[in-house]
Amino acid sequence: MTPRTRLLLLLSLLSLPAAAQEASLWLSGDLHVHSDHSSDGSAPRQGSDDRLPGNVGIQDQIGIAVLQQLDFLPLTDHRTYSQHYSPDWQSPDLILIPGEEANGSPHATVHGAVDTVVQGSNRADTAEYLNLQQSIWMAKSQGAVWITAHPDDGEVNEDGSPNLRASAQGVDSVEVWNRASDVETEIDYAENRWNAGWRFGINGASDNHFRELWAIAGPGSPRTEVQAVNRSERAILQGLQAARTRIRADLTAPILELRADVDGDGEFETGIGDERVVAPGTVARLRLTVRQGVGTSVRLYRAPGRAAGPWQEVTPLLDEQSYTFSLPMDQNPGWIRAEARGLGLPAGLNTNDVPLSLIPAPTELPDQLRAITAPIFYGPRLAEAQPETPLPVDLGAREGGSERVLGRRGEFLGFPDIARSRRAWQMVAERHEPGATRIVYRRQFEDGRRGPEQVLSGDSASARFPRVAARGNTVWVVWQDERAGQQPRRPAILARQSLDEGRSWGEIQTIRALAGRAERPDVLIDAAGMPVFAWQEIQADQPFDIWVREGVAGEPRNLSRPGKTVMTPLPFDTRSARYPASVGPSLALAADGRLALAWQDNREDVDPLWTGRFPDGEGSDPDDWQIQLVLRAADGSWGAIETVGSADRSDQHPSLAFAADGRLVLAWDRRPLQAAGVNLEIASASRSPEGVWSAPEPLSQTPEAMAVQVRLAPAARGGVQAVWADGASADWRWRLVSRRQDRRGVWGAPQRLMEAGNQLWPALEQGVVVAASTRFARRLQRDPTQTIQRQPLPE
Repeated sequence: MTPRTRLLLLLSLLSLPAAAQEASLWLSGDLHVHSDHSSDGSAPRQGSDDRLPGNVGIQDQIGIAVLQQLDFLPLTDHRTYSQHYSPDWQSPDLILIPGEEANGSPHATVHGAVDTVVQGSNRADTAEYLNLQQSIWMAKSQGAVWITAHPDDGEVNEDGSPNLRASAQGVDSVEVWNRASDVETEIDYAENRWNAGWRFGINGASDNHFRELWAIAGPGSPRTEVQAVNRSERAILQGLQAARTRIRADLTAPILELRADVDGDGEFETGIGDERVVAPGTVARLRLTVRQGVGTSVRLYRAPGRAAGPWQEVTPLLDEQSYTFSLPMDQNPGWIRAEARGLGLPAGLNTNDVPLSLIPAPTELPDQLRAITAPIFYGPRLAEAQPETPLPVDLGAREGGSERVLGRRGEFLGFPDIARSRRAWQMVAERHEPGATRIVYRRQFEDGRRGPEQVLSGDSASARFPRVAARGNTVWVVWQDERAGQQPRRPAILARQSLDEGRSWGEIQTIRALAGRAERPDVLIDAAGMPVFAWQEIQADQPFDIWVREGVAGEPRNLSRPGKTVMTPLPFDTRSARYPASVGPSLALAADGRLALAWQDNREDVDPLWTGRFPDGEGSDPDDWQIQLVLRAADGSWGAIETVGSADRSDQHPSLAFAADGRLVLAWDRRPLQAAGVNLEIASASRSPEGVWSAPEPLSQTPEAMAVQVRLAPAARGGVQAVWADGASADWRWRLVSRRQDRRGVWGAPQRLMEAGNQLWPALEQGVVVAASTRFARRLQRDPTQTIQRQPLPE
């Protein structure tokens, strides 16, 4: 960093006022920030085709975000999740949210996803935005937030009109203020989509790659403020999904508040991002409050927006000033928003251009964007998007097929699992509530009778990723939990047992808690009736490893560390660390008492968790993930690590099942070492009881479409059943596909289950599948409905 840059940074930090009181629950963050986990993560790397050392580490960006008094931060590195597998991804001062800059084109930022959202290829017979639409649906199936990044470089034509990609639906927010691009075009794009019936919020982003620009375009420049019900990842994500957002250039910029009374009771009950149905002819009352806005020009724009000029304009003379206006409603859906203009640096600095011109002309400074709010939406009905190129009509059946077992309209449930006890199906899922995630459970008997829906995670508001196992009358449920808070992120593995098939449950038990992160558990009950827990965990200066605990009283054991080479970072290169990651555990049990545990592992990659290296610049993107596994013999002894996969593909997300003859069947997804534009396929291989692996073969038969989220389970008559989701349907929706392997090891023909909506995240047991489904959602935007559906698979 140059002396001038240091001085600018110091002056900017000294000018910051005290942080807003937490009670306001407007939490500040920057939704587009890079580290050297991006292929162009820093100036030295961009200028050298990745051959020079990096100088923007994870802790560097976190440190600046803390100095800028941000409350939360995602690191949105390009088409990767590797930043979250680093021990540096931790902070006691910020809520760190998983983030990614997704897609080859157009770019988007995704927040709260559980892994990278892979953009596949488009089918030759479909509109150009099929892969974009399927990516949006994939993110939303996880409760994640999808944000259109810098739409001036992705969603518009040269004349500023929307291109074909702008027809995608379900976007939660649009980046209308990207510090590195054309802010005015981005605002025009958002107004165009609102006028066409889209209903989303707005956000701002530094899009920072360079430490050299921290003083004028670092994290928090601009800052997005999100209205949240509490200080948690889930509350922030829900605020973004509800469009309750506003943007400020910095902490000295005006604070804009917009509220409306649409029912005439004198209470201004409607706020930024809300969508209200109001009868034509109603005259609502609108209240604009401006803080820190003395001398600025504050303008209200209502549909159709800036093309019609400001609807109202005021210039505050006090540090806090409120204005009230009458807002008549007509026959058309509409919106209204506020923005403040005044003296400031240019809102867009073209910081991705080299060489940089950072000295603005004096004429550019007096009327700069200083603050902007998302709209209040209103109309005689809820708006529906009117895309230039419509989505195909949903061809799925709305009657018959599956039955709803967890959730109801208006609720979001995801990540289901299922197990079979002596007389009942045991089902669990993750439910999202305001500012909270909980583990819910239900059982169902063969005759269709169901027990009540129960919360197993107690009073925790951060319970996630449940798995269930059953044997006889015994049931175990395990999950990941952050009940101690999320600053820093310290998830633990918790579990609960029932000895009477779910009629009653014992106390919550801690399986693993540490000064680090224990995540993504799995569980089974072995032949002796003992629970076996597996999870991934990471500690300071250590990589992610796969751990196992046999019985509640057993000692935790690291099964993936043998053979790993670990190296802490060199002081001159932020990407020199070597932390090979072992993540995504999957357990399976054989009839003879053997046990198998698989995971994905990138220790064989030339630069694990990175793209390119010093000094040659060569690297794999994505990492060369491979599947690794260990077997536990019937006598309880663990074997050596075995590897399945290919050095020219990324092999991830394994699932296991034993056939009746003792063969171990493995399935996973794979793709060429290309970050976007190629489809995932499902592959399968088998291990004989003597330890010989068959060659991997494609299990999915749709190379022109994505195939994801495979799960295996033993099938009737000695075979193995597989189920996964693919995007091959003519209407683009994600649908479940099943395929059965007979006792000879031969796979039968695939069978597609056609239900309305998207079906994802399947889990399988004895020929019965549960999955997350949007079957009961009424709108393609702003409708969170996702229920858990259950149905038998066809024979």
